[in-house]
Amino acid sequence: MIPKSITLNKNKKSIQVEYPNNTFLLLTSSYLRACSPSAENKDKLRKSDVSERKEAFNSVMINKVEAVGNYAIRIIFDDGHNTGIYSWEYIYTIGSRLQDS
Repeated sequence: MIPKSITLNKNKKSIQVEYPNNTFLLLTSSYLRACSPSAENKDKLRKSDVSERKEAFNSVMINKVEAVGNYAIRIIFDDGHNTGIYSWEYIYTIGSRLQDS
């Protein structure tokens, strides 16, 4: 699902994703960093629990959110990580998983 808007919260600890049907997802910086779809993170995603990885990134903040074409965003974190491309589908999947837990 393609979002209507993505807003970086002022505290830089989360983003709010708004969809055309007026639903919202609130995703924390630590959760987004733990779920980064970057090549360097792929093995970690398969081998460990997200909640364990999330704790490791508890103090990470988001410096910037950039559009990648019409299909994704790149999130630049203050720990220097910037290689994950979060497709609209991936954001919706991890956001829905978080809301359901």
